Amino acid sequence: MRRLIAFTQLPEPDFLYGSLLVVAFMCLQVTASAFSGLSFYLGARVAGRARAALVAMIYHKIVRLRSLKGKSVGELINLCTNDSERVFDLGMYLPLGISGPFVCVFGLIASYVILGWTAVLGTVCLIMFYPLQGILSKLITHFRQRCIKITDKRVRLMSEVITCIKLIKMYAWEIPFSKQIGAIRNQERSALEKTGYIQSISTGTLPVVPILSATFTIILHTSLGYDIDVPQAFTYLVLVNSIRFVIVGTPFAAKAIAETLVAVPRVKELLLMEEMEPIQNKPNNPENAIEINKATFAWDKESTGSSESSNESLQQQQQEKGKDNQQQRTNGEMELQQTNGEMEILLDDNSHLITCLFDMNLVVKKGSLIGICGSVGSGKSSLISALLGRMVKMNGTVALEGSIAYVSQQACIFNATVKENILFWGDYDEERYAKAINACSLQEDLDILAQGDETEIGERGINLSGGQKQRVSMARALYSNTDVYLLDDPLSAVDTHVGQHIFRHCIKDALQGNGKSVVFVTHQLQYLADCDYVILMRDGRIAEEGKHDELMSEDGEYANLIRTFHMDEHENKEKGDESQTSLGGESLHNLTSSKEEMGSKKDMGLDMEEEPEYEGGLIEAESAEARVSRFKTLLNYIRACGGFIIAFFMVLLFLLVTFGLVFTNWWLSYWFQQGDGGASNSTSSADPGSILDNPDLWWYQIIYGCSVPALILITLFKSVVFTKTTLRATTHLHDEVFNKVVSCPMSFFDTTPSGRILNRFSKDMDEVDVRLPLYLEFWIQNVLRILFTIGLVAMVFPWFLIAVVFLASFYTIVIALFNRTITHIKRVENISRSPWFAHLMTTVQSLSTVHAYGKSDEFMRKFHRLLDENTVPKVMFFIANRWLAFRLDVLTMLLTTTVALCVVFTHGHIPPALAGLALSYATSLLGLFQYTIRLTTEVDAHFASVERIVDYIKNLTSEAPAKVKDHEPPADWPKEGRIKFDKLKMRYRDNLPLVLQGISFEAKPKEKIGIVGRTGSGKSSLGVSLFRLVEKAAGEIKIDDIDISSIGLYDLRSKLAIIPQDPVLFIGTIRYNLDPFMLHNDEEIWSALEKTYVKDMVSKLDNQLEAPVVENGDNFSVGERQLLCMARAVLRKSKILMLDEATAAIDTETDSLVQSTIREAFSDCTLLTIAHRLQTVLDSDKIMVIDDGKIAEFDTPSNLLADSSSLFTIMVANMTRNKEPEDVRDTALQEGN
Repeated sequence: MRRLIAFTQLPEPDFLYGSLLVVAFMCLQVTASAFSGLSFYLGARVAGRARAALVAMIYHKIVRLRSLKGKSVGELINLCTNDSERVFDLGMYLPLGISGPFVCVFGLIASYVILGWTAVLGTVCLIMFYPLQGILSKLITHFRQRCIKITDKRVRLMSEVITCIKLIKMYAWEIPFSKQIGAIRNQERSALEKTGYIQSISTGTLPVVPILSATFTIILHTSLGYDIDVPQAFTYLVLVNSIRFVIVGTPFAAKAIAETLVAVPRVKELLLMEEMEPIQNKPNNPENAIEINKATFAWDKESTGSSESSNESLQQQQQEKGKDNQQQRTNGEMELQQTNGEMEILLDDNSHLITCLFDMNLVVKKGSLIGICGSVGSGKSSLISALLGRMVKMNGTVALEGSIAYVSQQACIFNATVKENILFWGDYDEERYAKAINACSLQEDLDILAQGDETEIGERGINLSGGQKQRVSMARALYSNTDVYLLDDPLSAVDTHVGQHIFRHCIKDALQGNGKSVVFVTHQLQYLADCDYVILMRDGRIAEEGKHDELMSEDGEYANLIRTFHMDEHENKEKGDESQTSLGGESLHNLTSSKEEMGSKKDMGLDMEEEPEYEGGLIEAESAEARVSRFKTLLNYIRACGGFIIAFFMVLLFLLVTFGLVFTNWWLSYWFQQGDGGASNSTSSADPGSILDNPDLWWYQIIYGCSVPALILITLFKSVVFTKTTLRATTHLHDEVFNKVVSCPMSFFDTTPSGRILNRFSKDMDEVDVRLPLYLEFWIQNVLRILFTIGLVAMVFPWFLIAVVFLASFYTIVIALFNRTITHIKRVENISRSPWFAHLMTTVQSLSTVHAYGKSDEFMRKFHRLLDENTVPKVMFFIANRWLAFRLDVLTMLLTTTVALCVVFTHGHIPPALAGLALSYATSLLGLFQYTIRLTTEVDAHFASVERIVDYIKNLTSEAPAKVKDHEPPADWPKEGRIKFDKLKMRYRDNLPLVLQGISFEAKPKEKIGIVGRTGSGKSSLGVSLFRLVEKAAGEIKIDDIDISSIGLYDLRSKLAIIPQDPVLFIGTIRYNLDPFMLHNDEEIWSALEKTYVKDMVSKLDNQLEAPVVENGDNFSVGERQLLCMARAVLRKSKILMLDEATAAIDTETDSLVQSTIREAFSDCTLLTIAHRLQTVLDSDKIMVIDDGKIAEFDTPSNLLADSSSLFTIMVANMTRNKEPEDVRDTALQEGN
C-alpha cells in the first residue's frame, strides 16, 4: 500500500513496477480472504457442536433429575435456547477476540516502522479499545443477568398461560394475565434498554476508534514538528483500519463472553442438582416384591427463585403430585411435631428437605394386590413416589425386585398415535397388544376412529377425556409386562362399567392373575374388598392395615369409612363414575372421521382438550414458506418502531455519523493537498511541499481534531435513539402477538403444539430483542459507509463507476439467488426448533413416568434426533454465509484492483493525497463489502423471527370480541340465573356433523340439574356452547332472556363459573389463585376455604394465604387442587355454575362433606352438574339424560327412577353389582330423598 501511494509521487512512472505492485496487492488480499473464510467455517462447526453438546447435556440432566426444585418449563427452555445460543456465539466470535491482541502487537511494530514512536502512541489509543470493551462487557454482563432472570419469568408465565388457556378463557382472566405479562415485559424492557445502550455504544464507536487513533497520531506528530508525507499518512490509515477490521469482532466477542458468563452459572446450577437414584436393594425374602422397613421419606424443598414481582417472591417449596398439604412448610428452622392427629412435618437444619412419610413398614408379596386408601393429603401418592425413588430416604430400608410400571393420578399422554402411546418404545407384540386393548376397554373407541390406533393424540392428551387418557395409560402399563405395578387412583375418571371391567380383567386377571405385584391407590372404596391387603393412611403414616374383613371386624377408622357410604361388605358399590366423559374432554370421537353416526357422538370438554380433526390427524404441520411477505414484515417493523418519520430520523442520524467518518479523512486529504500553502500547490503537483511549512497548520489541526469529538457526540446520540426505537418495536410486537394469541379460539391451541407457540415468545423474541438490533445497527452503518466510499472513490476516479455498475449487476444476481436459499435455511432452522421444544416440555411434565418405565434412553435418542435436525440448518446457515462471503471477496478484489490500476495508470493526473484517500477507502471495501453482504443475509434471516411474529399477528383468527358496543348486559346480569336452550345445534367445524341436534330445555332460577349420558352423547357440548368455546350452528341460548351470542365473551364468561375435573392452579400464591383480581378480603377468602374443607390445610402453611404455589400446583395433591378450585368458584359468586365431576380425586368422606357444601354454598345458583358419581345428582331438581346429541329424558329423579325402563334407572342399576333395577330404584329414591 505504501509503495503504491509512493508510486504516485515518482517524477517518472514505471508502469511495469506499478503493475507488479498491483498484482502483489491482489495476491495478499486473496490469501487473507481465504484464511478468513476457513477460520469462520471452522468456527461455525465448533460453535454448532458446542451448542448441541450443551443442550444435550442439559436435557440428559433433566431426564435424570429427582425433582425440578421449582424450575419451570419456561426456565428450562430458556436454558436450552437463549443460554445455549450464547455458547454458540462464543464459539463463533471468541477466535476474533483472541486474535485481536496478536494483531495489535503486529500493528504496533508496523506503526513504529511507518511513523515512529508517535504512531505507537496513536496505535495504543486503538488498542485501548480492548480495555474499554472489557468495561462495557462487565456492564453488559450485569444487565444481562438481570434481563435473563426477567426473561425467565416472562417465558415461564407464558408457558403457564399456554398450558392453562382453557381455564383462563372460561374464567375470562385474559386481562389480569395480560397485565401480569405486560408488567414483566416492562421490567425486561428496562433491562434490555440499559444493555442496548451499552451494546450500541460499543458498536457505534467501532468505526470511530481508528479515526480517533489516526487523528491523535497525526496531530501529535505534526505538533512535535515531525514531518509526514502522503504515503506515510494514508498507509497508517490503512493500517489502523486493517487492525479495526480484525478487531471488528471484539464487540461480538465481548458480548458473547459477557453473556456466556451469565449463562454458565445458570447451567451449572442445573447440573449440580441431585439426580434420581432408583432403588437398588433386593428384598431379603425372595417371595416379596417390595419391602419397606422403618423408613422415613422426605421431599426436596422446591424453590421458584427470586423475583421482583408478586409471583416471584415465592418461598421455597416442593413439587410432586400427591404431596401432602403440610409439605408446604418452608421455614427450615421450625420443627412441627405431630399433635392432635395432625401430620408431622420435619425440616432439617439445612432447610432443603421436608419429611412427610414416617416409620413406613410395608411388605408386598409377589403376585399380591395391595389397596391403599386415605383422605386427601394423607400421603398415598407420596408412598408411590417413594417406591419410584423420587423421594429422599431419611432412614430405614427400601427394597424392590423387578421392573416397574406406573400409572399416575393424572394420566401421562404424549403427542403420538394411540398405538405409540401404548407401546411406549416397546417392540410390537400383536397378541399382548390386543389383550391390553381389551382389558382396558379401548377396543370400542378404536373401532370408531378414522385411523384406528394410528390416530394421533394431541399434547397432554388434549383430545381425550380423562377416562380415555387413563385407559390408554393403563393399557401402556399392562403392555409393558413388568413385575411391579404402581397404580395411583387410575379408576377415578372412568364410569362404573369400565371401572369394573378394568379392575376385573386388567388388575385382577391380567396383572394379579399372572403373578404381578400391584400397589393400588384408590378413592373407589368398592374395590378394596377384592384386594389381598388394605392399608389406610393418615397424616403420612400407616393408620390401619390388614385384610378387608379383618379391618371391618376391628370396627376402626376403615370400617367407619366403609359404613359411612353404605358399603355392604363386598357387594354394595355405591361409588361409581357415570361416565368416562368430563368437561375435560369426552371421547376419542373427537378424532373420528366425518361419518354421520360418529360425528353425532363427538363431544368436546369444557377444558377444551379436544378438537375435531380429519382422517385421524390433529397437529398441523408448520410451513417453511412465508405467509407474510418480507416487504410487509418490514413495514410492520417500521410501524412498530414508531412510523416512517421516526425511521427516517434514525437513518438521518446514521447518515450524519457516516458523513463525519468520511469528512475526517477527506479533510486530511485536503490538508495534504494544500502542502506548504505556497502558490506552487496545484492539483497536478506531485510534491505540494511539507504541511509543517503551511502557515495555517493550526487551522487544519483544529478542524481535524474537533471533528472527532463531534463525531463521538453524534454517535452517542444515535446509539440512544436507535436503542429506544428498536426496543419500542420489539415491545409493540410482543404485546400485539400476545394479545392475538390469547384471543385465539381453542381450536388453535388444540392443533398447535405448545412448544411452537412458546417458540415465538422465547427464541423469536430473543432474536428480535437482542440479536436483530445488533446486526441491524452494523448493517445500516456499513451500507452507508459503502455508499459513501463508492461515491468518494468515484469522485477521484470516475471510470471506477463502470466497474461498480458491472460488478453491482453481478452482485445483484448472486444475492438474488443466494438470498432465497439462505432465508429458507433460516426458516427451516426456526421451524425445526419447535419439535424439540415440545419434546422438552413433554419430558419435564412426564418425568415420573419416564423414570418408572426406564425410558430415559429412548427419550434422549429422540431428543438427539430432533436436536440434530435443528443443528444442521443452523450450522449450514453460517457455512453458506461463508461460502457467499469468499465469492463476494473475490468480486470486491476486482474493484480494489481496479482502483489500484487507476492509481498506477493515472500517474501525474491525480494528486497523491486524493489517490491515497481513494486507495485507502477502496481497500476497506474488501472486508467491509463481504461483511455487509453477509450482514444483509443475517439481518434478513433474523427478520424471519419478526416475520413469524407478524404472521401470528396478521393471520391468526380471533374469537368474538370481549365486549360488544351497545350490547353490554346490565351490571347485575344475570339476576335470576334462568337458562334457556332453544333448538340449539352445534358442530365443531363447518364440514363436521352436528353434535348437538336441536337441544331445547329451560333451567329455572336456582334449579339444580344433573346431566348424565353415555360417552359421546353430547353432555359436555352443552357446556362448550354455554361458554361459547365453540359457536353455535343454529338455535339460541338465553340467560335471563338475553341471547348470549349478542354480547361479548368477557361479559358472558365473567358471569359464569366452572369447577373442572382437571384442577388448574397457577404459579403464585394461594391468594392469587383464589382471587387474581384482588376483589375479596381475607374474611371472604377464609370463609370460602372453610366451606371447601381446606381451611385447616392452608392455615398450617407458612404465610398461609401467601403460601407459594409452583407450576401446575404440583406442590399440592390433586384432591387439594380440586378443593382449592372449588373455593375459587365459591368466591366468584356466579349465578350460574357448572360442575365437571369436581370431586373425582377426593376421598369419599370429603366428597360427602363437599356435596353438602355445594348444596349450601351454591343454593342461590343455577347449577349444572355433569355427573360421574350418580349419587351426587340424585338430589338434583331434575335429571337430563343426553343421548346422541339429543335430550332423551328430562324429569325429576323420582319420576325417572319410578320408571324401571327409563335410561336413568338402567344407568343407576349399572352402578352396582348383583342388583336388579327395581332394587336399585328403591335405594336411590331413598338416598335422593
